[in-house]
Amino acid sequence: MQTSEKNSQCLAKASPAPTLAERIDAIEQFLQQLVLLLEVEPDLNRESIAAWIEITTASAGAQGLQALRQRAAMAQLCDRVLSPSVDVLRPATGWLS
Repeated sequence: MQTSEKNSQCLAKASPAPTLAERIDAIEQFLQQLVLLLEVEPDLNRESIAAWIEITTASAGAQGLQALRQRAAMAQLCDRVLSPSVDVLRPATGWLS
């Protein structure tokens, strides 16, 4: 996730603050990716989400599907949402079964 932090810092410095519409778009894209991950990834955690978002954002940027400001908005959102400020402990397997 260290690479993601470096990328988000570079994007934040390279572009002006994202507009409200760009921030909302980033939230929608984040949720779409999260739903996709929930469907296919059994051991979902903060690191796997951050890695997936980093891959998809880099790919969209490389293909010209996202502007620099859109990538900056996603990076800012990921910094807020994926920060380890609130950790949730997962129960041991079999706890609820």
